[in-house]
Amino acid sequence: MAKRKISKNENFFVRFWNGDLSLPMSYWGVGVGLGIAIGLLIGIFIGAAGMSEDAIWGFLIPFQIYTVVGIWRSANKYKGAKFWANI
Repeated sequence: MAKRKISKNENFFVRFWNGDLSLPMSYWGVGVGLGIAIGLLIGIFIGAAGMSEDAIWGFLIPFQIYTVVGIWRSANKYKGAKFWANI
C-alpha cells in the first residue's frame, strides 16, 4: 500500500480512522470513552423515540465497525512493545 502524506487539515475522526492517533488514545479515548458516550446517547434517543430495544443495533454496529478499524490500524502502526499492539 502506498504511503500517504498526513495533512494537518485532517480532523480527529479522520486521523483515528487512518490509525494516525496513538494506540492508547485510539483504544481508551475513542474505543472506551467515546463508545460509552455514544452508547448513552443512542440509548436515550431510542428510549425517547419509543423504538424497540433491538433498534439500538442499527446505530451501534456502524460505530463499532468504525472503532475496530481505527484501533486495528493504530495497533499496526504502534512502535512500542508488540505485546500491547497484539492485545
